[in-house]
Amino acid sequence: MENQASIQRTRLTFRELSELAGGNGMAVALLTDESDKRALSVICDRPMTDQLAMRLNRQPNTRILLPEVLVGMMMSDGQSADNFELFIHDIVDGQYMVSLLNKQTLVLRPIRVSDAVLLSYISHIPLYIDEELMKKQSSAYSPLAEGVSIPLNTIDTARLNAALDKAISEENYRLASQLQEEIKKRLKN
Repeated sequence: MENQASIQRTRLTFRELSELAGGNGMAVALLTDESDKRALSVICDRPMTDQLAMRLNRQPNTRILLPEVLVGMMMSDGQSADNFELFIHDIVDGQYMVSLLNKQTLVLRPIRVSDAVLLSYISHIPLYIDEELMKKQSSAYSPLAEGVSIPLNTIDTARLNAALDKAISEENYRLASQLQEEIKKRLKN
Protein backbone atom coordinates (compact mmCIF):
# COMPACT_ATOMS: atom_id res chain seq x y z
CA MET A 1 0.00 0.00 0.00
CA GLU A 2 1.24 3.50 -0.85
CA ASN A 3 2.07 6.19 1.68
CA GLN A 4 -1.36 7.19 2.96
CA ALA A 5 -0.37 10.85 3.24
CA SER A 6 -0.07 11.14 -0.57
CA ILE A 7 -3.41 9.46 -1.33
CA GLN A 8 -6.60 11.44 -1.78
CA ARG A 9 -9.14 9.99 0.64
CA THR A 10 -12.82 10.21 1.34
CA ARG A 11 -14.12 9.81 4.86
CA LEU A 12 -17.03 7.41 5.21
CA THR A 13 -19.90 7.37 7.69
CA PHE A 14 -22.10 4.38 8.46
CA ARG A 15 -25.72 5.21 7.58
CA GLU A 16 -27.82 2.05 7.67
CA LEU A 17 -28.01 -1.70 7.53
CA SER A 18 -30.43 -3.32 5.07
CA GLU A 19 -31.07 -7.05 4.91
CA LEU A 20 -30.68 -8.65 1.50
CA ALA A 21 -33.87 -10.22 0.21
CA GLY A 22 -33.24 -13.96 0.08
CA GLY A 23 -29.78 -13.39 1.51
CA ASN A 24 -30.06 -15.82 4.45
CA GLY A 25 -29.42 -13.14 7.05
CA MET A 26 -26.86 -11.25 5.01
CA ALA A 27 -27.15 -7.49 4.80
CA VAL A 28 -25.67 -4.43 3.17
CA ALA A 29 -24.02 -1.78 5.31
CA LEU A 30 -24.43 1.57 3.60
CA LEU A 31 -21.61 4.08 4.03
CA THR A 32 -21.74 7.63 2.72
CA ASP A 33 -19.23 10.35 2.02
CA GLU A 34 -19.23 13.48 4.20
CA SER A 35 -21.54 15.36 1.83
CA ASP A 36 -24.05 12.45 1.76
CA LYS A 37 -23.97 12.52 -2.05
CA ARG A 38 -22.28 9.15 -2.70
CA ALA A 39 -22.81 5.76 -1.05
CA LEU A 40 -20.68 2.66 -0.79
CA SER A 41 -22.31 -0.73 -0.19
CA VAL A 42 -20.54 -3.31 1.97
CA ILE A 43 -21.93 -6.84 2.13
CA CYS A 44 -22.05 -8.31 5.64
CA ASP A 45 -22.40 -12.00 6.44
CA ARG A 46 -25.00 -13.15 8.97
CA PRO A 47 -22.73 -12.98 12.06
CA MET A 48 -21.64 -9.41 11.22
CA THR A 49 -25.23 -8.43 10.43
CA ASP A 50 -26.19 -9.67 13.90
CA GLN A 51 -23.27 -7.79 15.50
CA LEU A 52 -24.15 -4.49 13.81
CA ALA A 53 -27.87 -4.94 14.53
CA MET A 54 -27.14 -5.39 18.25
CA ARG A 55 -25.36 -2.00 18.31
CA LEU A 56 -28.00 -0.28 16.19
CA ASN A 57 -30.72 -1.60 18.51
CA ARG A 58 -28.67 -0.36 21.49
CA GLN A 59 -28.73 -3.67 23.32
CA PRO A 60 -27.32 -3.06 26.82
CA ASN A 61 -25.08 -6.14 26.96
CA THR A 62 -22.78 -4.96 24.16
CA ARG A 63 -20.45 -3.16 26.58
CA ILE A 64 -19.12 -6.53 27.78
CA LEU A 65 -18.74 -8.08 24.32
CA LEU A 66 -15.31 -8.66 22.81
CA PRO A 67 -15.29 -5.74 20.32
CA GLU A 68 -16.21 -3.18 23.00
CA VAL A 69 -13.77 -4.66 25.51
CA LEU A 70 -10.91 -4.58 22.99
CA VAL A 71 -11.77 -1.02 21.94
CA GLY A 72 -11.74 -0.04 25.62
CA MET A 73 -8.29 -1.54 25.97
CA MET A 74 -7.08 0.12 22.74
CA MET A 75 -8.24 3.50 24.00
CA SER A 76 -6.62 3.15 27.43
CA ASP A 77 -3.28 4.69 28.39
CA GLY A 78 -3.95 8.02 26.70
CA GLN A 79 -4.90 6.53 23.33
CA SER A 80 -7.90 7.88 21.46
CA ALA A 81 -9.71 7.23 18.21
CA ASP A 82 -7.53 9.99 16.72
CA ASN A 83 -4.50 7.69 17.09
CA PHE A 84 -6.00 5.19 14.64
CA GLU A 85 -7.56 5.12 11.22
CA LEU A 86 -9.12 2.58 8.91
CA PHE A 87 -8.43 2.78 5.18
CA ILE A 88 -10.08 0.95 2.26
CA HIS A 89 -7.37 0.95 -0.40
CA ASP A 90 -8.24 -1.71 -2.99
CA ILE A 91 -10.60 -4.44 -4.08
CA VAL A 92 -9.29 -7.92 -4.90
CA ASP A 93 -11.39 -10.95 -5.86
CA GLY A 94 -14.60 -9.35 -4.64
CA GLN A 95 -13.16 -8.27 -1.30
CA TYR A 96 -12.30 -4.74 -0.19
CA MET A 97 -8.75 -4.51 1.15
CA VAL A 98 -8.74 -2.56 4.41
CA SER A 99 -5.98 -1.65 6.86
CA LEU A 100 -6.08 -0.47 10.46
CA LEU A 101 -3.26 1.98 11.18
CA ASN A 102 -1.90 2.99 14.57
CA LYS A 103 -0.64 6.47 13.68
CA GLN A 104 1.74 6.62 16.67
CA THR A 105 3.53 3.32 16.14
CA LEU A 106 2.86 3.11 12.37
CA VAL A 107 1.77 -0.50 12.84
CA LEU A 108 -0.56 -1.48 9.99
CA ARG A 109 -2.86 -4.51 10.17
CA PRO A 110 -5.26 -5.89 7.56
CA ILE A 111 -8.89 -6.12 8.62
CA ARG A 112 -12.03 -7.44 6.94
CA VAL A 113 -14.20 -4.58 5.63
CA SER A 114 -17.30 -5.49 7.63
CA ASP A 115 -15.16 -5.70 10.79
CA ALA A 116 -13.78 -2.26 9.93
CA VAL A 117 -17.33 -0.91 9.70
CA LEU A 118 -18.17 -2.38 13.12
CA LEU A 119 -14.92 -1.11 14.65
CA SER A 120 -15.47 2.39 13.27
CA TYR A 121 -19.06 2.42 14.52
CA ILE A 122 -18.12 1.30 18.03
CA SER A 123 -14.93 3.32 18.47
CA HIS A 124 -15.41 6.35 16.21
CA ILE A 125 -12.10 5.53 14.53
CA PRO A 126 -12.35 7.30 11.17
CA LEU A 127 -12.93 5.11 8.13
CA TYR A 128 -11.54 6.35 4.82
CA ILE A 129 -11.53 5.07 1.25
CA ASP A 130 -9.19 5.90 -1.61
CA GLU A 131 -10.95 8.67 -3.54
CA GLU A 132 -10.56 6.95 -6.93
CA LEU A 133 -11.89 3.69 -5.51
CA MET A 134 -14.86 5.58 -4.05
CA LYS A 135 -15.63 7.11 -7.45
CA LYS A 136 -15.48 3.67 -9.07
CA GLN A 137 -17.43 1.72 -6.43
CA SER A 138 -20.00 4.18 -5.12
CA SER A 139 -23.43 5.19 -6.35
CA ALA A 140 -25.58 8.26 -5.83
CA TYR A 141 -27.03 8.36 -2.32
CA SER A 142 -30.65 9.08 -1.56
CA PRO A 143 -31.86 8.54 2.01
CA LEU A 144 -35.35 7.77 0.67
CA ALA A 145 -34.23 5.14 -1.86
CA GLU A 146 -35.93 1.77 -1.55
CA GLY A 147 -32.92 -0.28 -2.68
CA VAL A 148 -29.14 -0.11 -2.76
CA SER A 149 -26.70 -0.72 -5.57
CA ILE A 150 -24.09 -3.44 -5.06
CA PRO A 151 -21.20 -3.53 -7.56
CA LEU A 152 -20.62 -7.02 -8.97
CA ASN A 153 -16.92 -6.79 -8.17
CA THR A 154 -17.74 -6.80 -4.42
CA ILE A 155 -19.49 -10.16 -4.54
CA ASP A 156 -17.37 -13.23 -3.88
CA THR A 157 -16.91 -15.74 -6.68
CA ALA A 158 -19.01 -18.49 -5.07
CA ARG A 159 -22.01 -16.16 -4.82
CA LEU A 160 -21.44 -14.92 -8.38
CA ASN A 161 -21.57 -18.52 -9.64
CA ALA A 162 -24.77 -19.17 -7.67
CA ALA A 163 -26.31 -15.97 -9.06
CA LEU A 164 -25.25 -17.00 -12.58
CA ASP A 165 -26.95 -20.38 -12.22
CA LYS A 166 -30.12 -18.68 -10.97
CA ALA A 167 -30.08 -16.08 -13.77
CA ILE A 168 -29.74 -18.84 -16.38
CA SER A 169 -32.54 -20.91 -14.82
CA GLU A 170 -34.77 -17.81 -14.81
CA GLU A 171 -33.73 -17.04 -18.41
CA ASN A 172 -32.39 -13.63 -17.38
CA TYR A 173 -29.65 -13.70 -20.00
CA ARG A 174 -28.68 -10.06 -19.67
CA LEU A 175 -27.83 -10.54 -15.99
CA ALA A 176 -26.21 -13.90 -16.75
CA SER A 177 -23.96 -12.21 -19.30
CA GLN A 178 -22.88 -9.54 -16.79
CA LEU A 179 -22.19 -12.14 -14.11
CA GLN A 180 -20.24 -14.34 -16.52
CA GLU A 181 -18.13 -11.36 -17.61
CA GLU A 182 -17.19 -10.59 -13.99
CA ILE A 183 -16.28 -14.24 -13.37
CA LYS A 184 -14.10 -14.33 -16.52
CA LYS A 185 -12.37 -11.12 -15.47
CA ARG A 186 -11.41 -12.70 -12.15
CA LEU A 187 -10.10 -15.86 -13.81
CA LYS A 188 -7.75 -13.74 -15.97
CA ASN A 189 -6.26 -12.08 -12.89
